[in-house]
Amino acid sequence: MIPQVLRCIVTIEGPGWTDLDEVELAELPGEGEPIQTKFGLCLVTHADRLPDGEQHDGKIVCRLP
Repeated sequence: MIPQVLRCIVTIEGPGWTDLDEVELAELPGEGEPIQTKFGLCLVTHADRLPDGEQHDGKIVCRLP
């Protein structure tokens, strides 16, 4: 069986700025868990699964440590 891959849109928050990234994950991370982004390791502040039919499977908000 092929494991499911979730395509997620990630909002990365820094001091006075935000940026977007896309990641593929086996499952949505929980609050406080680390996630690898284009800016390096960030901490998840919020993660939601999106309804079927959306462009992405999940939406994640994270911040720089």
